[in-house]
Amino acid sequence: MWILYGVIAIYSLAGILYFSQLPVGSGDEALFIKDLKLVEQQGWNAAVRKGISIPYMLVAVPVAQVLEGYVALRLVNVLLFLLLILYFFSYRKIRDLHFYALVLFFYATVGYFLLGVNDTLFIVCMVVFYAETYFLLEGGKRASFTLGAAALVVAFFTRELLIIFAPVVLFSLGLLVQRQCIAWRSVRLPAVLIGIFILLNLPSLRAGSGLSYDAKLPPEGTEANWVQRQYLAQLQVNEGRLPDFNHPSWEETDAYLASNGLDALPKGVLSGLTFDPMLTATEFAKDLVYIVTYSTRQIGLLLPILLVLGFRQWMRSRTVTPTGYVSLLLACMILIFALIIISFVELRWFGALFLLAIVAYTRAVKQGALPRMIVTLQSFVIILICLYGLYGFYQKLS
Repeated sequence: MWILYGVIAIYSLAGILYFSQLPVGSGDEALFIKDLKLVEQQGWNAAVRKGISIPYMLVAVPVAQVLEGYVALRLVNVLLFLLLILYFFSYRKIRDLHFYALVLFFYATVGYFLLGVNDTLFIVCMVVFYAETYFLLEGGKRASFTLGAAALVVAFFTRELLIIFAPVVLFSLGLLVQRQCIAWRSVRLPAVLIGIFILLNLPSLRAGSGLSYDAKLPPEGTEANWVQRQYLAQLQVNEGRLPDFNHPSWEETDAYLASNGLDALPKGVLSGLTFDPMLTATEFAKDLVYIVTYSTRQIGLLLPILLVLGFRQWMRSRTVTPTGYVSLLLACMILIFALIIISFVELRWFGALFLLAIVAYTRAVKQGALPRMIVTLQSFVIILICLYGLYGFYQKLS
């Protein structure tokens, strides 16, 4: 194990150094820098009416008063992740070095925790909700539905993406109700938080825009929407006209609609599923393979290990064990994202579930629920990924 920890430590330093040096505005960071400027120039209410991630801006705006915008955003995310580590160490009392090594490996691999985007707040909150549910199912004395539900409320108002996670959230709540893990008094704090965030959303609600979320809006005057642009991207990728993980321009998308008719591309996620059933089935299969294959780069062999372990426990007990709960969540969201995403799946959407997988895996190792050979194989795979990643970071940094 000490070889594993040493390699992860060196790899993590290189990864953190690389991602910390990414250009300002990388990825979606530019959107949140603009939101900070909007709050500063036009005021809070105007920003909410336009659409911002309210919980994230509540944390970032005060820091941005003393630091440059992108520095404030990135610092906030570092602090949020450290808060998650404190939650695991101080509140959950996890003292397993193996756990923190795998978390550090994940942190240095994905990189988005070091950019100024609201993914970190969303992921941290969802991890707390999933983890508290996991420990409640396990019968932990310190497990708290109040804490988990409060974190879920913050996540809900942070990113609209939570809607896609509704099946696993409802499943989690249903399990807790079934096993009588929820007391009425534990709902009070989450209810108060909902009321506070509704009040903060009033400028957007009064403007008829619904809840306020950050939005990558098309340029003014554009006919196409994001679903249509992403659908056209996959068509062009399949035709060999566009590289993977790229999009046509908004002008190209509008031109395609003008040439082929306004109904030539689906306008929503649900209509996209039935627009071309053969394409949907093909992309579903491709996305399944992609998720299972490329998740290895972030968490090693945890997906197949936990899916098999969860299934075995179900067959033996005919009940949802804590590990089985994690396995079901992973399987459900893999299937959902593979089905509804016609273009390409972003593994950052699985960030919270991958961290939960690390929790479940390391506890299974500590409890002796996994053969030593499997644990050794997982460690060997992580070491190989680290060595490969170090070579890549060396090339990029040099």
